This record gives sequence, C-alpha cells and structure tokens, in this order.
Amino acid sequence: MMSRYAAILLTLLVVACGDTGQQAEAPIDPERPWRQAGDVIDSVFPMEVMLARFRESVPEVTRMEGGASDREALARTFLNAVAAGDSTALTGLLINRSEYAWLIFPEHLYAEPPYELDPAIHWLQVQASSAKGMARVLERYGKQPLEFQSLACNVDTLQFKQSSTTRAWAPCTVTYRANDSTLTRRLFGTIVERDGVAKFFGYANEF
Repeated sequence: MMSRYAAILLTLLVVACGDTGQQAEAPIDPERPWRQAGDVIDSVFPMEVMLARFRESVPEVTRMEGGASDREALARTFLNAVAAGDSTALTGLLINRSEYAWLIFPEHLYAEPPYELDPAIHWLQVQASSAKGMARVLERYGKQPLEFQSLACNVDTLQFKQSSTTRAWAPCTVTYRANDSTLTRRLFGTIVERDGVAKFFGYANEF
C-alpha cells in the first residue's frame, strides 16, 4: 500500500515542479475548483474503510493548533513569512496531517457521495499543489519587503457543508505593497477556521 501512495506522490510532485514559468492552469471543473485531473473514485472500499486506513499511525487531534486567530492575522503572518523567505514558518501555517485526517477531511465534500475520494490521494494532491504554490510565491517575493493592506475572501460553499464545524473561505485576495507597487493577488488557497483558529488548507495560487 505504501508503494502505491509513494508512486502517486512522486507523480504529483513531478507535475507540481514542472512548467514553473507558465501561468496556473484553469481548474478542470470551475464549479469545484479543488478537483484535480487525476481524481479517481475508489469504489473498492467504502469511505469508512478508506478513512480508517488513512488514519492509521496518524495521531488523533480534537482541535487545530497554531495558525492565527482570524483570517486577516493569518494573511499578515503569511506575508511576513514570505518576506523573510521562511518556508518553515509557511509550513506551520498549513493544516497538518492529523488535522486533515481527524477534523478537515471528514467534513469535506470528497468524503460524501457521489464525490468519495480516497483521503490519502486527496492529501497527496493538496501537498503537491501547496509545494508548488509555496515555491512560486517565494521565488517571486521571498526576502523582499511586503506590506499588508487588506484581505478579501468569499465564503466557500463548495468544499464544505454549511452545517459543518469547519468554515472555509475561498477565493481570497490580498492587497499589499511590493517594490513601490500596490497589488491585489491570490497568493494562497483556501482558509479554514475552526474553534477560533485559522489555517491554510493549501497554497495553490495564481502564479
């Protein structure tokens, strides 16, 4: 089983690292922009089995830790980390594997019919797109002065049910100063909030 996921991750990372000079590709399904071209429904096992399998050796958590107290504070912290070229700090602002397994994925539409997707595959997709997004934003703005001005987010009604504990926000755009210019860009992906903690679901961006 591990070899299967390792192969999938290798493929995703190769795709993520390729064509870095091109603009971000349009989503294959504008109604569900988190979907990936390689999504395959795993009909061999029910979701309960796939989720239990993914949770093996993943410590259980009951709340998210770290991140920031709200979306704006999270965006400010993100810009500060980018300006410092601090990839470790940026990684700390993302949901971790335990938070994904026990809190986030069970409320995602991919855990529900008819979209059931093996959480292990979905997690690898999120990781690959985040790695590409982080690399591109650091390449463009790493170790440069960045001044936060404002954040604008839409409520994400596609990935998570409105009755869920998780609140999601996407797309989000940041207005900021860089190199004497004021810009508004989508620098990161979905923001998730639970129990007074905000973190990034991923770093897919427009670069």
